[in-house]
Amino acid sequence: MKRKMVKKLISASLVSVMAVSMLSACGGGSDNSGSGDGGSDSESGGGDVLKVAAFEGGNGADIWEKIAAAFEEETGCEVELELSSELDQVLTKDIQNGDVPDIVYYNLGQASGFTETMLKEEAVADISDVFDDELKGKMLDGILEGTAAQPYGDGKIYLAPIFYTQTGFWYNATLVGEGKEYAVPTTWDEFFELGQQAKADGRALFTYPQSGYFDATIYAMLAQAGGIDFYNNALTYDADTWTSAEGKKVLDTVAQLVSSDNIWADTVANANTDGGFKINQQAVIDGEALFMPNGSWVVGEMANTTPSDYEWGVMGVPKWSADESQSVYTFTEQMWIPADAANIDLAKEFIKFMYSDTVVDLCLANKTTNAETGEESDSPIVVPVKGAADKLPEGVIKSSFQTGDDVVAVTGTWATTAPIEGLDMKGSIYGPIDSISNGDMTVDEWQSQLVDVWERCAAAME
Repeated sequence: MKRKMVKKLISASLVSVMAVSMLSACGGGSDNSGSGDGGSDSESGGGDVLKVAAFEGGNGADIWEKIAAAFEEETGCEVELELSSELDQVLTKDIQNGDVPDIVYYNLGQASGFTETMLKEEAVADISDVFDDELKGKMLDGILEGTAAQPYGDGKIYLAPIFYTQTGFWYNATLVGEGKEYAVPTTWDEFFELGQQAKADGRALFTYPQSGYFDATIYAMLAQAGGIDFYNNALTYDADTWTSAEGKKVLDTVAQLVSSDNIWADTVANANTDGGFKINQQAVIDGEALFMPNGSWVVGEMANTTPSDYEWGVMGVPKWSADESQSVYTFTEQMWIPADAANIDLAKEFIKFMYSDTVVDLCLANKTTNAETGEESDSPIVVPVKGAADKLPEGVIKSSFQTGDDVVAVTGTWATTAPIEGLDMKGSIYGPIDSISNGDMTVDEWQSQLVDVWERCAAAME
Protein backbone atom coordinates (compact mmCIF):
# COMPACT_ATOMS: atom_id res chain seq x y z
CA MET A 1 0.00 0.00 0.00
CA LYS A 2 1.25 3.43 -0.90
CA ARG A 3 0.29 6.40 1.29
CA LYS A 4 0.11 9.64 -0.66
CA MET A 5 1.44 12.53 1.38
CA VAL A 6 -0.85 15.55 1.49
CA LYS A 7 0.27 19.05 2.37
CA LYS A 8 -2.10 21.55 3.89
CA LEU A 9 -3.58 23.89 1.31
CA ILE A 10 -3.95 27.54 2.17
CA SER A 11 -4.97 29.10 -1.11
CA ALA A 12 -8.39 30.70 -0.81
CA SER A 13 -8.88 30.40 -4.54
CA LEU A 14 -8.73 26.63 -4.33
CA VAL A 15 -11.35 26.63 -1.61
CA SER A 16 -13.70 28.82 -3.59
CA VAL A 17 -13.59 26.83 -6.81
CA MET A 18 -15.68 23.97 -5.44
CA ALA A 19 -17.38 25.63 -2.47
CA VAL A 20 -21.12 26.09 -2.76
CA SER A 21 -24.09 27.04 -0.65
CA MET A 22 -25.69 24.18 1.26
CA LEU A 23 -28.66 24.87 -1.03
CA SER A 24 -26.66 23.99 -4.13
CA ALA A 25 -28.40 22.82 -7.27
CA CYS A 26 -29.17 19.15 -7.75
CA GLY A 27 -28.91 18.38 -11.45
CA GLY A 28 -29.20 15.08 -13.28
CA GLY A 29 -26.65 12.37 -12.61
CA SER A 30 -24.09 10.74 -14.82
CA ASP A 31 -25.17 7.63 -16.73
CA ASN A 32 -21.64 6.27 -16.61
CA SER A 33 -21.88 3.01 -14.68
CA GLY A 34 -19.12 1.11 -16.44
CA SER A 35 -15.39 1.55 -16.69
CA GLY A 36 -13.87 4.90 -17.44
CA ASP A 37 -11.10 5.29 -19.98
CA GLY A 38 -8.41 2.86 -18.99
CA GLY A 39 -10.77 1.05 -16.60
CA SER A 40 -9.80 -2.26 -15.03
CA ASP A 41 -9.96 -5.25 -17.37
CA SER A 42 -9.27 -7.66 -14.56
CA GLU A 43 -11.94 -9.15 -12.34
CA SER A 44 -9.49 -9.42 -9.45
CA GLY A 45 -7.73 -6.13 -10.06
CA GLY A 46 -4.31 -7.78 -9.90
CA GLY A 47 -1.57 -5.39 -11.00
CA ASP A 48 -3.80 -2.34 -10.90
CA VAL A 49 -3.39 0.72 -8.72
CA LEU A 50 -6.56 1.92 -6.98
CA LYS A 51 -6.52 5.55 -5.83
CA VAL A 52 -8.57 5.93 -2.63
CA ALA A 53 -9.16 9.43 -1.22
CA ALA A 54 -10.65 9.46 2.29
CA PHE A 55 -11.58 12.19 4.74
CA GLU A 56 -9.54 11.89 7.91
CA GLY A 57 -11.94 12.67 10.73
CA GLY A 58 -13.02 11.27 14.05
CA ASN A 59 -12.62 7.66 12.92
CA GLY A 60 -8.86 8.18 12.59
CA ALA A 61 -6.42 7.21 9.84
CA ASP A 62 -5.57 3.72 11.05
CA ILE A 63 -8.88 2.20 9.96
CA TRP A 64 -8.33 3.24 6.34
CA GLU A 65 -4.82 1.84 6.30
CA LYS A 66 -6.15 -1.48 7.59
CA ILE A 67 -9.00 -1.58 5.07
CA ALA A 68 -6.62 -0.73 2.23
CA ALA A 69 -4.18 -3.45 3.30
CA ALA A 70 -6.99 -6.01 3.52
CA PHE A 71 -8.23 -5.11 0.03
CA GLU A 72 -4.71 -5.46 -1.35
CA GLU A 73 -4.48 -8.92 0.18
CA GLU A 74 -7.91 -9.84 -1.17
CA THR A 75 -7.34 -8.67 -4.76
CA GLY A 76 -3.62 -8.41 -5.37
CA CYS A 77 -3.94 -4.81 -6.49
CA GLU A 78 -2.07 -1.84 -5.01
CA VAL A 79 -3.99 0.83 -3.10
CA GLU A 80 -2.73 4.40 -3.16
CA LEU A 81 -4.28 5.99 -0.08
CA GLU A 82 -4.78 9.73 0.24
CA LEU A 83 -5.99 10.93 3.65
CA SER A 84 -6.69 14.51 4.67
CA SER A 85 -8.82 16.45 7.12
CA GLU A 86 -9.18 19.03 4.33
CA LEU A 87 -9.99 16.54 1.60
CA ASP A 88 -12.31 18.88 -0.31
CA GLN A 89 -9.44 21.32 -0.82
CA VAL A 90 -6.97 18.58 -1.71
CA LEU A 91 -9.31 17.02 -4.28
CA THR A 92 -10.15 20.39 -5.80
CA LYS A 93 -6.48 20.81 -6.63
CA ASP A 94 -6.03 17.19 -7.71
CA ILE A 95 -9.01 17.25 -10.06
CA GLN A 96 -7.95 20.58 -11.55
CA ASN A 97 -4.61 18.92 -12.34
CA GLY A 98 -6.29 15.90 -13.90
CA ASP A 99 -5.45 13.61 -10.97
CA VAL A 100 -8.86 12.03 -10.34
CA PRO A 101 -9.16 9.43 -7.55
CA ASP A 102 -10.98 6.15 -8.15
CA ILE A 103 -12.83 6.23 -4.83
CA VAL A 104 -13.83 9.11 -2.54
CA TYR A 105 -15.04 8.97 1.07
CA TYR A 106 -16.50 12.41 1.74
CA ASN A 107 -19.97 12.99 3.13
CA LEU A 108 -22.95 15.02 2.14
CA GLY A 109 -23.74 18.00 4.35
CA GLN A 110 -20.21 19.29 4.86
CA ALA A 111 -19.61 23.05 4.93
CA SER A 112 -17.74 22.96 1.63
CA GLY A 113 -20.60 21.26 -0.20
CA PHE A 114 -17.97 19.36 -2.19
CA THR A 115 -19.96 16.17 -2.72
CA GLU A 116 -23.09 18.15 -3.57
CA THR A 117 -21.10 20.09 -6.15
CA MET A 118 -19.79 16.90 -7.75
CA LEU A 119 -23.36 15.64 -7.98
CA LYS A 120 -24.54 18.91 -9.49
CA GLU A 121 -21.80 18.70 -12.11
CA GLU A 122 -22.82 15.13 -12.99
CA ALA A 123 -19.34 14.08 -11.90
CA VAL A 124 -20.36 11.06 -9.79
CA ALA A 125 -20.77 7.60 -11.32
CA ASP A 126 -23.94 5.51 -11.12
CA ILE A 127 -23.10 2.54 -8.87
CA SER A 128 -26.51 0.86 -8.84
CA ASP A 129 -25.05 -2.36 -10.23
CA VAL A 130 -22.82 -2.73 -7.16
CA PHE A 131 -25.90 -3.43 -5.08
CA ASP A 132 -27.10 -6.68 -6.62
CA ASP A 133 -29.81 -8.73 -4.95
CA GLU A 134 -27.31 -10.58 -2.79
CA LEU A 135 -25.75 -7.40 -1.38
CA LYS A 136 -29.10 -5.65 -1.03
CA GLY A 137 -30.32 -8.58 1.03
CA LYS A 138 -27.37 -8.10 3.36
CA MET A 139 -27.98 -4.36 3.87
CA LEU A 140 -30.20 -2.82 6.53
CA ASP A 141 -33.75 -2.35 5.34
CA GLY A 142 -34.31 1.13 3.90
CA ILE A 143 -30.63 2.18 3.97
CA LEU A 144 -30.43 2.44 0.15
CA GLU A 145 -33.81 4.05 -0.41
CA GLY A 146 -33.28 7.65 0.71
CA THR A 147 -31.67 10.65 -0.94
CA ALA A 148 -28.41 9.94 0.91
CA ALA A 149 -27.95 7.02 -1.53
CA GLN A 150 -30.21 8.14 -4.39
CA PRO A 151 -29.58 11.91 -4.47
CA TYR A 152 -31.57 12.53 -7.65
CA GLY A 153 -34.59 10.49 -6.60
CA ASP A 154 -34.43 8.59 -9.91
CA GLY A 155 -34.05 5.11 -8.45
CA LYS A 156 -30.30 5.04 -9.18
CA ILE A 157 -27.65 4.77 -6.48
CA TYR A 158 -24.71 7.18 -6.66
CA LEU A 159 -23.62 7.25 -3.01
CA ALA A 160 -22.72 4.13 -1.03
CA PRO A 161 -23.67 4.35 2.67
CA ILE A 162 -20.66 2.71 4.30
CA PHE A 163 -21.06 3.68 7.98
CA TYR A 164 -24.10 4.64 10.03
CA THR A 165 -25.27 6.06 13.34
CA GLN A 166 -28.86 5.95 14.55
CA THR A 167 -30.81 8.65 16.34
CA GLY A 168 -33.82 8.61 18.59
CA PHE A 169 -35.09 9.81 21.95
CA TRP A 170 -32.36 9.56 24.59
CA TYR A 171 -33.63 9.22 28.13
CA ASN A 172 -32.73 8.92 31.79
CA ALA A 173 -32.59 5.14 32.23
CA THR A 174 -32.01 5.59 35.94
CA LEU A 175 -35.68 6.60 36.07
CA VAL A 176 -37.16 5.02 32.92
CA GLY A 177 -37.13 1.29 32.18
CA GLU A 178 -38.18 -2.08 33.42
CA GLY A 179 -38.59 -1.98 37.18
CA LYS A 180 -37.93 1.78 37.28
CA GLU A 181 -40.29 4.65 38.13
CA TYR A 182 -41.56 4.89 34.56
CA ALA A 183 -42.08 2.27 31.82
CA VAL A 184 -40.54 2.78 28.38
CA PRO A 185 -43.36 3.87 26.05
CA THR A 186 -43.89 2.52 22.54
CA THR A 187 -46.69 4.66 21.13
CA TRP A 188 -47.38 8.38 21.25
CA ASP A 189 -50.44 7.74 23.46
CA GLU A 190 -48.26 5.88 25.97
CA PHE A 191 -45.61 8.60 25.72
CA PHE A 192 -48.00 11.41 26.57
CA GLU A 193 -49.62 9.35 29.34
CA LEU A 194 -46.15 8.97 30.85
CA GLY A 195 -45.85 12.76 30.60
CA GLN A 196 -48.85 13.20 32.84
CA GLN A 197 -47.36 10.80 35.36
CA ALA A 198 -44.02 12.64 35.28
CA LYS A 199 -45.75 16.01 35.64
CA ALA A 200 -47.50 14.80 38.78
CA ASP A 201 -44.05 13.91 40.14
CA GLY A 202 -42.67 17.37 39.37
CA ARG A 203 -40.74 16.31 36.28
CA ALA A 204 -41.07 17.28 32.63
CA LEU A 205 -41.56 14.70 29.92
CA PHE A 206 -39.34 16.31 27.31
CA THR A 207 -36.66 18.83 26.43
CA TYR A 208 -34.52 19.46 23.35
CA PRO A 209 -30.98 20.86 23.01
CA GLN A 210 -31.93 23.23 20.18
CA SER A 211 -34.76 23.25 17.65
CA GLY A 212 -32.40 21.98 14.94
CA TYR A 213 -32.20 18.66 16.79
CA PHE A 214 -35.71 17.98 15.50
CA ASP A 215 -34.33 17.20 12.04
CA ALA A 216 -33.93 13.48 12.67
CA THR A 217 -37.16 13.39 14.68
CA ILE A 218 -39.26 14.91 11.91
CA TYR A 219 -37.65 12.72 9.26
CA ALA A 220 -38.51 9.62 11.31
CA MET A 221 -42.03 10.86 12.02
CA LEU A 222 -42.76 11.51 8.34
CA ALA A 223 -41.66 7.98 7.45
CA GLN A 224 -43.61 6.56 10.39
CA ALA A 225 -46.74 8.47 9.43
CA GLY A 226 -46.82 7.78 5.70
CA GLY A 227 -44.26 5.13 4.80
CA ILE A 228 -41.08 5.34 2.72
CA ASP A 229 -42.74 6.55 -0.51
CA PHE A 230 -44.47 9.38 1.33
CA TYR A 231 -41.21 10.22 3.08
CA ASN A 232 -39.17 10.29 -0.12
CA ASN A 233 -41.80 12.48 -1.79
CA ALA A 234 -41.59 14.86 1.15
CA LEU A 235 -37.81 15.11 0.72
CA THR A 236 -38.36 16.27 -2.87
CA TYR A 237 -41.01 18.84 -1.91
CA ASP A 238 -44.26 17.14 -2.84
CA ALA A 239 -46.94 19.81 -2.68
CA ASP A 240 -49.20 17.70 -0.43
CA THR A 241 -46.55 16.95 2.20
CA TRP A 242 -47.87 19.21 4.94
CA THR A 243 -51.54 19.45 3.94
CA SER A 244 -51.95 15.67 3.90
CA ALA A 245 -53.38 13.86 6.90
CA GLU A 246 -49.96 12.30 7.50
CA GLY A 247 -48.07 15.59 7.40
CA LYS A 248 -50.58 17.38 9.60
CA LYS A 249 -50.39 14.52 12.11
CA VAL A 250 -46.63 15.06 12.38
CA LEU A 251 -47.03 18.79 13.00
CA ASP A 252 -49.80 18.33 15.56
CA THR A 253 -47.78 15.71 17.45
CA VAL A 254 -44.65 17.88 17.57
CA ALA A 255 -46.78 20.75 18.88
CA GLN A 256 -48.17 18.55 21.65
CA LEU A 257 -44.67 17.32 22.45
CA VAL A 258 -43.33 20.85 23.03
CA SER A 259 -46.45 22.21 24.71
CA SER A 260 -46.34 23.53 28.26
CA ASP A 261 -47.88 20.25 29.45
CA ASN A 262 -44.79 18.31 28.39
CA ILE A 263 -41.77 20.58 27.87
CA TRP A 264 -39.19 21.44 30.52
CA ALA A 265 -39.83 25.10 31.32
CA ASP A 266 -36.33 26.45 30.55
CA THR A 267 -35.93 24.61 27.24
CA VAL A 268 -36.57 27.44 24.75
CA ALA A 269 -34.55 30.02 26.66
CA ASN A 270 -31.55 27.68 26.95
CA ALA A 271 -31.86 26.54 23.34
CA ASN A 272 -31.32 30.12 22.22
CA THR A 273 -28.44 30.93 24.57
CA ASP A 274 -24.79 30.31 23.77
CA GLY A 275 -23.93 26.91 25.24
CA GLY A 276 -27.44 26.53 26.60
CA PHE A 277 -28.04 23.29 24.71
CA LYS A 278 -25.85 21.52 27.27
CA ILE A 279 -28.02 22.84 30.10
CA ASN A 280 -31.03 21.21 28.42
CA GLN A 281 -29.10 17.97 28.03
CA GLN A 282 -28.08 18.16 31.68
CA ALA A 283 -31.75 18.41 32.62
CA VAL A 284 -32.21 14.83 31.40
CA ILE A 285 -29.18 13.65 33.35
CA ASP A 286 -30.45 15.41 36.48
CA GLY A 287 -33.94 13.93 36.11
CA GLU A 288 -35.68 17.25 35.56
CA ALA A 289 -36.76 16.07 32.11
CA LEU A 290 -36.97 12.48 30.93
CA PHE A 291 -36.48 12.43 27.13
CA MET A 292 -34.74 14.43 24.41
CA PRO A 293 -33.82 13.96 20.72
CA ASN A 294 -30.13 13.23 20.31
CA GLY A 295 -27.45 10.84 19.03
CA SER A 296 -24.72 8.69 20.56
CA TRP A 297 -22.31 11.63 20.63
CA VAL A 298 -24.19 13.01 23.66
CA VAL A 299 -22.52 10.39 25.88
CA GLY A 300 -19.05 11.83 25.33
CA GLU A 301 -20.30 15.38 25.08
CA MET A 302 -21.76 15.24 28.60
CA ALA A 303 -19.25 12.84 30.18
CA ASN A 304 -17.75 15.43 32.54
CA THR A 305 -21.11 16.20 34.19
CA THR A 306 -22.60 12.71 34.17
CA PRO A 307 -22.64 10.90 37.56
CA SER A 308 -20.91 7.54 37.61
CA ASP A 309 -24.13 5.74 38.56
CA TYR A 310 -26.20 7.37 35.81
CA GLU A 311 -27.66 5.21 33.04
CA TRP A 312 -28.42 6.40 29.50
CA GLY A 313 -31.21 4.82 27.49
CA VAL A 314 -32.38 5.31 23.92
CA MET A 315 -35.56 4.45 22.04
CA GLY A 316 -36.97 5.09 18.62
CA VAL A 317 -39.32 8.01 18.11
CA PRO A 318 -42.74 6.75 19.33
CA LYS A 319 -45.14 5.14 16.87
CA TRP A 320 -48.80 5.98 16.40
CA SER A 321 -49.72 2.30 16.48
CA ALA A 322 -47.89 -0.46 18.34
CA ASP A 323 -48.10 -2.90 15.40
CA GLU A 324 -46.28 -0.57 12.97
CA SER A 325 -42.68 -1.10 11.93
CA GLN A 326 -40.25 1.21 13.74
CA SER A 327 -38.79 3.95 11.53
CA VAL A 328 -35.36 4.99 12.84
CA TYR A 329 -33.59 7.97 11.28
CA THR A 330 -30.07 6.99 10.40
CA PHE A 331 -27.13 9.28 9.65
CA THR A 332 -24.92 7.67 7.02
CA GLU A 333 -21.41 8.36 5.77
CA GLN A 334 -20.95 8.04 2.03
CA MET A 335 -18.40 6.71 -0.44
CA TRP A 336 -18.62 7.41 -4.17
CA ILE A 337 -16.83 7.03 -7.47
CA PRO A 338 -15.94 10.03 -9.66
CA ALA A 339 -17.41 9.63 -13.14
CA ASP A 340 -13.97 10.27 -14.65
CA ALA A 341 -12.17 7.70 -12.50
CA ALA A 342 -9.74 5.50 -14.42
CA ASN A 343 -10.56 2.30 -12.52
CA ILE A 344 -14.33 2.28 -12.10
CA ASP A 345 -14.71 -1.51 -12.15
CA LEU A 346 -12.04 -1.99 -9.48
CA ALA A 347 -13.53 0.90 -7.49
CA LYS A 348 -16.87 -0.92 -7.50
CA GLU A 349 -15.12 -4.02 -6.15
CA PHE A 350 -13.75 -1.86 -3.34
CA ILE A 351 -17.23 -0.60 -2.46
CA LYS A 352 -18.52 -4.19 -2.31
CA PHE A 353 -15.55 -5.05 -0.10
CA MET A 354 -16.66 -2.34 2.36
CA TYR A 355 -19.62 -4.58 3.27
CA SER A 356 -17.57 -7.75 3.74
CA ASP A 357 -17.18 -9.51 7.08
CA THR A 358 -13.52 -8.49 7.00
CA VAL A 359 -14.31 -4.77 6.95
CA VAL A 360 -17.23 -5.11 9.37
CA ASP A 361 -14.89 -6.68 11.94
CA LEU A 362 -12.09 -4.16 11.32
CA CYS A 363 -14.51 -1.27 11.84
CA LEU A 364 -16.01 -2.69 15.03
CA ALA A 365 -12.51 -3.11 16.45
CA ASN A 366 -11.48 0.44 15.56
CA LYS A 367 -9.53 2.44 18.13
CA THR A 368 -8.53 6.10 18.11
CA THR A 369 -5.77 7.95 19.93
CA ASN A 370 -6.22 11.26 21.72
CA ALA A 371 -3.76 13.64 20.07
CA GLU A 372 -3.15 15.56 23.33
CA THR A 373 -2.91 12.73 25.87
CA GLY A 374 -1.87 9.83 23.65
CA GLU A 375 -4.60 7.75 25.28
CA GLU A 376 -6.09 5.04 23.08
CA SER A 377 -9.79 4.29 23.31
CA ASP A 378 -12.35 2.07 21.60
CA SER A 379 -14.06 3.87 18.73
CA PRO A 380 -16.22 1.29 16.96
CA ILE A 381 -17.63 2.10 13.53
CA VAL A 382 -20.74 0.27 12.34
CA VAL A 383 -21.24 -0.81 8.73
CA PRO A 384 -24.93 -0.82 7.70
CA VAL A 385 -25.30 -4.56 7.21
CA LYS A 386 -27.60 -6.81 9.18
CA GLY A 387 -26.05 -8.15 12.35
CA ALA A 388 -23.12 -5.71 12.53
CA ALA A 389 -24.53 -3.67 15.42
CA ASP A 390 -25.30 -6.87 17.32
CA LYS A 391 -21.54 -7.50 17.56
CA LEU A 392 -20.95 -4.30 19.53
CA PRO A 393 -19.96 -4.80 23.19
CA GLU A 394 -22.78 -4.45 25.68
CA GLY A 395 -23.38 -0.87 26.72
CA VAL A 396 -25.13 2.34 25.78
CA ILE A 397 -23.56 2.56 22.31
CA LYS A 398 -24.88 -0.88 21.42
CA SER A 399 -28.29 -0.04 22.83
CA SER A 400 -28.41 3.07 20.63
CA PHE A 401 -28.52 0.81 17.55
CA GLN A 402 -32.06 -0.47 17.21
CA THR A 403 -32.18 -3.74 15.32
CA GLY A 404 -34.77 -6.33 14.40
CA ASP A 405 -37.09 -7.32 11.59
CA ASP A 406 -39.52 -4.52 12.44
CA VAL A 407 -36.88 -1.72 12.27
CA VAL A 408 -36.66 0.31 9.06
CA ALA A 409 -33.65 2.59 8.57
CA VAL A 410 -34.69 6.02 7.31
CA THR A 411 -32.02 8.07 5.56
CA GLY A 412 -31.72 11.18 3.42
CA THR A 413 -32.17 14.93 3.72
CA TRP A 414 -34.25 17.62 2.08
CA ALA A 415 -33.25 17.65 -1.57
CA THR A 416 -30.79 20.31 -2.66
CA THR A 417 -32.08 23.09 -4.90
CA ALA A 418 -30.78 26.07 -6.74
CA PRO A 419 -30.05 28.90 -4.26
CA ILE A 420 -33.21 30.60 -3.03
CA GLU A 421 -32.69 34.18 -1.97
CA GLY A 422 -33.53 34.85 1.66
CA LEU A 423 -34.44 31.25 2.53
CA ASP A 424 -33.00 29.73 5.70
CA MET A 425 -34.09 26.14 5.19
CA LYS A 426 -33.40 24.80 8.66
CA GLY A 427 -34.68 27.96 10.30
CA SER A 428 -37.90 27.76 8.31
CA ILE A 429 -38.59 24.14 9.17
CA TYR A 430 -37.35 23.78 12.75
CA GLY A 431 -37.13 27.37 14.02
CA PRO A 432 -40.91 27.67 14.51
CA ILE A 433 -40.80 24.86 17.08
CA ASP A 434 -39.51 27.39 19.65
CA SER A 435 -42.41 29.69 18.80
CA ILE A 436 -44.91 26.82 18.95
CA SER A 437 -43.59 25.91 22.39
CA ASN A 438 -43.90 29.41 23.86
CA GLY A 439 -47.23 30.12 22.19
CA ASP A 440 -46.08 32.73 19.67
CA MET A 441 -47.11 30.63 16.67
CA THR A 442 -49.94 28.19 15.95
CA VAL A 443 -49.66 24.86 14.17
CA ASP A 444 -51.75 26.26 11.31
CA GLU A 445 -49.27 29.13 10.87
CA TRP A 446 -46.36 26.69 10.90
CA GLN A 447 -48.13 24.53 8.33
CA SER A 448 -48.78 27.54 6.08
CA GLN A 449 -45.12 28.55 6.29
CA LEU A 450 -43.98 25.05 5.37
CA VAL A 451 -46.35 24.88 2.41
CA ASP A 452 -44.82 28.13 1.13
CA VAL A 453 -41.25 26.85 1.64
CA TRP A 454 -42.06 23.60 -0.18
CA GLU A 455 -43.54 25.55 -3.10
CA ARG A 456 -40.39 27.68 -3.39
CA CYS A 457 -38.09 24.68 -3.12
CA ALA A 458 -40.04 22.64 -5.68
CA ALA A 459 -39.75 25.53 -8.14
CA ALA A 460 -35.98 25.63 -7.58
CA MET A 461 -35.43 21.92 -8.18
CA GLU A 462 -33.39 21.13 -11.31
